[in-house]
Amino acid sequence: MSSTLFFAEPRSVQPWLSRRSGAWAFLLFAVLALGASWAIYWLTPMSSDDFSYANKGIAWASIKHHYLNWSGRLVSDTISSGMLSLAPGWLKATLNTVALFGLITVLAALGARLAGQVLRPSLLVLVFMLYWLVNPDLGQTTFWLVGATNYLWPNLFNFGFALAFVWYLQKGRPSVIAGLALCVLALLAGCSNENTGIISWCLLAYLGFRHIQRTGSLSRWHLVWLLCMGLGVTVLVLAPGNQVRSEVFAHWYEQPLLWRIGEHFGRRFPDAVLRYWGVILVMLVWRFAVGPASSAPVRRAIFLLIGASLLANAILVLAPNIPKRALNGGLMYLLVALSIYGHDLLAQRSVQMQRCLLVMLGAGCSIWLLSSTLMLRSYHAAWQQDKVRLALLTDARKNHRQHVDLPKYFFLPTLRSRDRFDTHFNRKAMADYHRCKAVINEYAVSRHYDLESGAPAKP
Repeated sequence: MSSTLFFAEPRSVQPWLSRRSGAWAFLLFAVLALGASWAIYWLTPMSSDDFSYANKGIAWASIKHHYLNWSGRLVSDTISSGMLSLAPGWLKATLNTVALFGLITVLAALGARLAGQVLRPSLLVLVFMLYWLVNPDLGQTTFWLVGATNYLWPNLFNFGFALAFVWYLQKGRPSVIAGLALCVLALLAGCSNENTGIISWCLLAYLGFRHIQRTGSLSRWHLVWLLCMGLGVTVLVLAPGNQVRSEVFAHWYEQPLLWRIGEHFGRRFPDAVLRYWGVILVMLVWRFAVGPASSAPVRRAIFLLIGASLLANAILVLAPNIPKRALNGGLMYLLVALSIYGHDLLAQRSVQMQRCLLVMLGAGCSIWLLSSTLMLRSYHAAWQQDKVRLALLTDARKNHRQHVDLPKYFFLPTLRSRDRFDTHFNRKAMADYHRCKAVINEYAVSRHYDLESGAPAKP
């Protein structure tokens, strides 16, 4: 297997797209994608749990209280509180943009490593477009800040550690500094997200076991890394706050076990799998138009990742409630499987694969341009509306009002309704954040508004 991750494309691409024009197309799309993503992050207003986590802060006492009474996600909760409390808007947008494109690169590169190939920019673009267009809840997992720290950032730690683990399985012994750094990353990966943390640990343990079977040995660093990741998973899963939180959903846990299993696999699980239809469709087209993977090890890796995707949703049978953003982990494993398959097919220098890929990239780019344009328009409108809401809160605080009514956000059309950020309303957290003593209420509106037009009248 190659030990490098530099960009490369096979010579067989040249009849369809020259190397120079392909490089310019990649750079143009990268600039557009980076610019659109940063702008959307910049325009996303604080909403929902953002106020609660900003109020929580990063003092040890508040972190401990939250861990003992609500959530074991120490890493996600601390990152969200830190960013909301300390970082200016431009820095939050920049950090989240880096995390987004870091995750996409990691997913594509991990697939390349498992396929024994170099990372190809065409598949990097395809993974990005599918992440954006097929994501079960793009707005809440990626562009809403607390959602990003609960899904985007943990996935970056999780799959980033998996890439490093696989890299050193193939490359050899790391330096002491790299080994210690990966111990920290392993802890972050384990304490990331309940279903993906456990599943990724099992996958990496399996890869370590297979390495022992092939070579007769496994470096001590890999054992230490697995131990660190397992410790992170333990800290996450056994958090006392998880038990406290489960009491909120007593109605679910009071149901018979067989009923809960039937409800999950009869209704919730099929719906979850169908959310990934775009990735599944691409892989099916490749299978019937181009052919299977070239070797048994590559096919085994693909099926292993598909199985991990299914297991990521199957394990949610334990969850009383499955918001669409919780399906994000299963998508990540499928995208790695797609990257493995795509890199393997490109290495076969198939003309059919080149044609399929160019058509998919062209169609995907067109749909992404429409999606990102509509999102920019909608988020800019929400940003304008947030200025009105903030002005009303400032006026209420200045004039010591007892009550203040805020118009809800009116979203302009987006390609999918789940491209929008979360709008859960927590009046107490919002009032505490703005140091406003008034009782805050929201009312529905039927049109866009801004500072020039003013807030629509309350019905």
